[in-house]
Amino acid sequence: MTVWTFVLAPLIVLPIVLLFRFVGCGIDAVGTKETPPVQPPPEPPPAVLPPPSQSPSQPPSDGKPPNYRKYILGETNNPGTVKHSTVVPKGADVIAYWRLVDVPAATQAHDEKGFQNGEYISISPLTAIAPTATTGGSEAASGKIETGKPGLIDSDPTALSRFFNGGYVRVPYKPDLYTNEFTIEAWVLPRPLKLEYEHVLFDAGGRYAYQGSPVSDRGFRVFEDRKGHWQVRLFSTTADLIAMPPLVPRPNRTHFALVMQNDGPGGVKKKVTLYLDGKAAGTANLNSYARPDGASLFIGIENTTPSPTGARTLRNPWLGQIQEVVLHKKALSQEEIENHVDINRT
Repeated sequence: MTVWTFVLAPLIVLPIVLLFRFVGCGIDAVGTKETPPVQPPPEPPPAVLPPPSQSPSQPPSDGKPPNYRKYILGETNNPGTVKHSTVVPKGADVIAYWRLVDVPAATQAHDEKGFQNGEYISISPLTAIAPTATTGGSEAASGKIETGKPGLIDSDPTALSRFFNGGYVRVPYKPDLYTNEFTIEAWVLPRPLKLEYEHVLFDAGGRYAYQGSPVSDRGFRVFEDRKGHWQVRLFSTTADLIAMPPLVPRPNRTHFALVMQNDGPGGVKKKVTLYLDGKAAGTANLNSYARPDGASLFIGIENTTPSPTGARTLRNPWLGQIQEVVLHKKALSQEEIENHVDINRT
């Protein structure tokens, strides 16, 4: 019995050892298996940048709006961003451009185009004219133009503006001052609203004959009506053109533009559109329009005398700041006008 015990014991132990050996090897293979390293993705090839512009007249934009004056005149070498980048201004379309930021002692309102300067005119104080049931009143005013006011153009903060207080600018007539289609625009800062009184921004025309043509109403008037709306009339008529006129925005500066464009073949009929801060705000259709040839352009007051050669009868002063008056010989598009608003930003 003892002999069999010594013989069988090794035989019984051997399988157990072998079993644990294989089990141990299996555990070792699983527990120490190395994970292959993760290879980083291949680096993309370097970006190929386009070559810099070779045009010396238009350096890369710095992200800021362009200089207002230079943009209006279509001058080159004036980098900056605009809302409608494909719209390119043309200085040749500008008839005249009165910034109205001349030095305080200036007597001439300089035309940046060099076509026709205006005249700064101060007058005796204007007395108030009370409103009636059918006619807006005219406010009292000092008859002066006050200088040294903060300017309305962000790209030219050192240029000081003027407050029109009964004084005005007169641009003497010159051939080609007026065209069949046109745009006249300005930045303004009106003073607080006074109901029942009218305030005229632009006035050009009268009722008269010109170079053999019959007597007729000629030209246009842009004004704030007695309820504080922008409005347009042909010179000596009392009918308002805009059926649903927009309010004059307050208390901040605002951009105003009047566009006269041909409406149909032959250019006889016209369409008038008002733009406020770059948006169309009122329209009217005219069966005909006579240019104010022979008459001066008044900025900041109304001359009620129908004849261009007659003594001036002045009323309805603007009473507020006026700056950057531009007269174009074309009907500007909304995109062009929107750019003029967009470039005047900080």
